[in-house]
Amino acid sequence: MPSRRPPSRRPPLKACRRCGALVALDVKVCPFCGSTEFTDSWEGMVIILDPERSEIAKELGIDKPGAFAIKVGGRVVKR
Repeated sequence: MPSRRPPSRRPPLKACRRCGALVALDVKVCPFCGSTEFTDSWEGMVIILDPERSEIAKELGIDKPGAFAIKVGGRVVKR
């Protein structure tokens, strides 16, 4: 019997190609880096609430609170 995975329930967001920020589909300019290049091809999500105290934010180079993709378009985002 094949294993069954529950369907993925990814939120309706798009990722900035430059910084990996996750934003609503109607956003035209990234509020984090100013880029206008977005994609719906992203994987994984990290939500940073307090970047100054977050070890994960420091490791990923994130200095603002928000939601960020781990992979964008098949590549790991370098911030």
